[in-house]
Parts: sequence; C-alpha cells; structure tokens
Amino acid sequence: VLGFLMSLCGVLLAATPLMTFWETNYFFIVLLIVYGFGAILRGISKKTFDTGFLFGILSLAAGLAILFVPGLKFMTSTTIIYMLAVWFLLQGAVALTMGIRGKKKGHETSKWLGNIVMAVLCFILGIYSLFHPVALAFSVGMLLGIYFIVSGVNLVILGFQIEKKSV
Repeated sequence: VLGFLMSLCGVLLAATPLMTFWETNYFFIVLLIVYGFGAILRGISKKTFDTGFLFGILSLAAGLAILFVPGLKFMTSTTIIYMLAVWFLLQGAVALTMGIRGKKKGHETSKWLGNIVMAVLCFILGIYSLFHPVALAFSVGMLLGIYFIVSGVNLVILGFQIEKKSV
C-alpha cells in the first residue's frame, strides 16, 4: 500500500514540478526548527551555552521566520536555486582538480578523463542554472517526482517478493 501511495505521490509531484519545488521549502523549515530545538535542548541539558546553543537559537528563529513572515519563503526558494547552481560550479571545480591530479599521477586515462568530463558537465549545468533558475526549479521537482515513483515501485515489488517467500 505504501508503495502504491508513494508512486501516486510521485506522479502528482512530477505533474506539478514547479509547485513541488516551491513546497520543498517546508522540508528546509522543519530542518531548521528541529535542529534549533535540538541544539537549544542540548545546550540547556549540558549547561553549555556556546556557539552551538546560539546557532540553535538562530536556526529556530530562522525556521519560524521563514514559516510565518510573508515573502521569506519565496526568498528562501530563490536562494536555494542559486545555491544549487553554485554547488554545481563548485562540484565542477572539485572534479576538474581530481582529473588534473589523476593525470599528473599517471592514472589510467579512463579514470582522470571521467573527472574532466564530469567537471565540464557540472560547469555547463551550473552556468545554465545561474541564468535559467526556473529550469533548475522545474528539474528538481521532476527529480523528486521520479524518485517517489521509483521508490514506490520498488516497495511494491519488494512487498510481492516478501509475500511470496512467506507463503
């Protein structure tokens, strides 16, 4: 049943990819609030009011602000899009560095060349995403939908396999 429900949710997510992306902010908000509460409780229980405690207060405040202040949710979504674009560029720099090091160390061509190709793809994706953020938001929503569909189908298959083995 869970597999069917996950697959159904995946179809709905993939059918509305931009809305899916905008609503992923709630995961980020929950993460901030839970982390904030955890850090505050840890600080109080250990009686250590250090930077971790302060960061917990800031995380909790940020999560609640994004949740309740109009406009901050949109700003957060926009920021996440650009953070992903920059992450692609940084990932490209790392892959390029690994490829160059692999070539200098005399690794097989297939090993270091794969990193160079990955770097080029990451740079292209990062630059494209910086100039076309809606395309990135669309693809994140689609990827979440596909993930839910594949996970749901896997759960359904697993459910039938377990049922056959138990008979």
